[in-house]
Amino acid sequence: MRTRKLTVPALLATVVLVSACSAGHAPLEAAPAPWILFQQDDGARQEVAVVRADGTGRTAPLHDLGEGHQTNPDWSPDGTRIVFVMSDGERDDLWVADVDGEHARKLLDCRGSCRWLDDPDWSPDGKRIVYSRTIERADGWGIGTLETVAVATRKVRVELGPWKRSFTAGARFSPDGRQVVFEKVHKTGRGPDSDVDAVTLSAVRLDKNHSVRALTDPRLFAATADWSPDGKRIVYSALAEPDGEAPDLFWIRPGGGEPTRLTAVVDNGGFAAEPTWLPDGSGVLFSGLLEAGLGSPELLAVRIDGGGLGSALGDQVVFGRHPRTQPAS
Repeated sequence: MRTRKLTVPALLATVVLVSACSAGHAPLEAAPAPWILFQQDDGARQEVAVVRADGTGRTAPLHDLGEGHQTNPDWSPDGTRIVFVMSDGERDDLWVADVDGEHARKLLDCRGSCRWLDDPDWSPDGKRIVYSRTIERADGWGIGTLETVAVATRKVRVELGPWKRSFTAGARFSPDGRQVVFEKVHKTGRGPDSDVDAVTLSAVRLDKNHSVRALTDPRLFAATADWSPDGKRIVYSALAEPDGEAPDLFWIRPGGGEPTRLTAVVDNGGFAAEPTWLPDGSGVLFSGLLEAGLGSPELLAVRIDGGGLGSALGDQVVFGRHPRTQPAS
């Protein structure tokens, strides 16, 4: 696949201007570019960072918070707060904070038999956060559950599980909040750190039956999915075939069916992971490498037709993972 730069800053700026005009406001000058939330390596640890879509204003708002890794950040639906995972070296907890780093607080404390809480995603109505929990029992079994927590009360609800041989990861709410797409991960052993031999991208309806449907072949290790803004597509990272060398991006309908391949960077020795949709659904941001030997993962972008593959920030290269575009407020 030919590569060329995608002007993501221009696309995001267009979304902001159209939203402002639709709301009855006619700005005299362009609104500030929205933020991209991601995690970066500061040399000592992974930390939450933000950068404007035009490449300006890059900062780590939670640089002075804690000493462990800060990972897997996600926006509140109004774009003013973030949820993220923070490790204390032994366990992974869930935290929330304002986007400027103020009012940081621990939302869920991973204590007792809990080993980690991971991959949080905020519900579209802002009331709940979905995440994955893994505990380690006294007998050595690692037990996985998919859970949600009420942001206001911290009341936890188990949505799926518990499982002994499986755990979940990468959960994301659908735009209407009625479904969650997630990874059903199968382990080869009993412990929480056992090797993984299969991953099935799945979706669950958050109704009384909690019906689950599998979307992908478990041998392709599909992961880190995200719903399109209109809820009609799910983009994800996966191997193109069993025993493939690295993942590329694909999209699939929520009801299943044949996936559509979006990138082919593996052909050049690269990889593509952790995709998230642009606000207007015209393309996705993701982390990865366009070819072999380039070093750390970069923030990249591609149009939904597969064209315009390149840096997510025009001429600038930003190293990082797990990008998330700021919702329109």
